[in-house]
Amino acid sequence: MGSAYAVCSPSPTIGDTGGEWKPNTLQKKLYNIWTWVKDSVSTKNLHVLCLNGEAVDGSNPKQLGQQSWTPNINDQLKDAYKLLSMYKPKHFVMTRGSNYHVQSGATNTEEPLADWLGCVPYSGLFKSKEDITGYHDGKHLTTRTDYYLNFKIFGKVFNVTHHIGFNRWFAYRTTALARELADMEFLRGKYWKDEDMPSVIVRSHVHYFVYVRFTNQHGFTTPAFKMPDSHLFRGGLGGTAPSLGAVEVIVESNGKILVEPHIVSNDEYPKHKILDLTK
Repeated sequence: MGSAYAVCSPSPTIGDTGGEWKPNTLQKKLYNIWTWVKDSVSTKNLHVLCLNGEAVDGSNPKQLGQQSWTPNINDQLKDAYKLLSMYKPKHFVMTRGSNYHVQSGATNTEEPLADWLGCVPYSGLFKSKEDITGYHDGKHLTTRTDYYLNFKIFGKVFNVTHHIGFNRWFAYRTTALARELADMEFLRGKYWKDEDMPSVIVRSHVHYFVYVRFTNQHGFTTPAFKMPDSHLFRGGLGGTAPSLGAVEVIVESNGKILVEPHIVSNDEYPKHKILDLTK
């Protein structure tokens, strides 16, 4: 949220001027995709909604706010809340993204968004609570975001963190994820007990979806709702197209896991304009 190349609500407000941003053609297309994804998932029975970092683009200091409809993080957070609050899950959970986007000085700007959304309080190594009863009432005074997240559904543990290695080459896009799944085995019995070994490993950051399945592990990277800006084009055009959408994971009571991506088709993908200079 905040980038002119990312999704926004139909009428984002700009607090300092008292005005509104008029979404461009691309943002209108991305919003249509956002609502399509919302209608595609099992919203009536949505148990957990996990936002894996970077709901906002931040102040974009390296580009001096260029290509941002607002560099004000407060405006960005409010518009992110508009979109995310369209969902009504039983539990909201959030992780933290890269400091460039979400950190302002010593303050993590994702924490207030998590508070507004009523995210489950979570701190991986500090002040963690086994009992989350009453967290919507603020009875558990702890943070609601961390750089990683572990939660369990029907005995299946999800391990979620934002960062993972990026690769433009499609043939190698599974490499970083497969390596991550293998490396998790070296953490068995360290970060969690053997019986709590994660079954679903979720990573983000790269803006493209890939899915790796081993015997006892499912791993995927998540799509995004941001098209490339000038920073991503510094290495050329190839490999820059993101996956647009979200990933739904269904865990049945018998422990069976189904990973269902909801990603826009190529036909519905935003298209580059072609300048016709025939005449």
